[in-house]
Amino acid sequence: MKILFINSALIFSVLFFACKSKQATANTTDNSRTITNSVDADAPKTYRLIVSFISIGTGVDAVAYANLEKFIQGHPKKPSFEKKRWGREGEEDFMFTLKEFKAADQAKFISDLKAAIGKSDRVQYKENEKSR
Repeated sequence: MKILFINSALIFSVLFFACKSKQATANTTDNSRTITNSVDADAPKTYRLIVSFISIGTGVDAVAYANLEKFIQGHPKKPSFEKKRWGREGEEDFMFTLKEFKAADQAKFISDLKAAIGKSDRVQYKENEKSR
């Protein structure tokens, strides 16, 4: 019994000191790294238009979603966009910077896009806002 206690104490102390030395090594490595400006990289970006497909317990509006994709693919300027899924029922944001367009053309694109999607209570539009 005495030998078992001594062996357990010895194993515990070896493991305790081994963990401490690894942690100290990790800290010195972290201190020697160059820290980049990660706040800017993680900050939400401002978009000219965000089209959000939302769900109220019934999933997103599939017809409106298909209309948006068809409108974008058929548009002569092929505007770039980013997609961001954020919900469990298919909720998704289409985020446009619209840098391909002049200011007057941006307004026309937005009104044409809204007309192409159609009226839906499960589609929301935000202009000049940050992403989620």
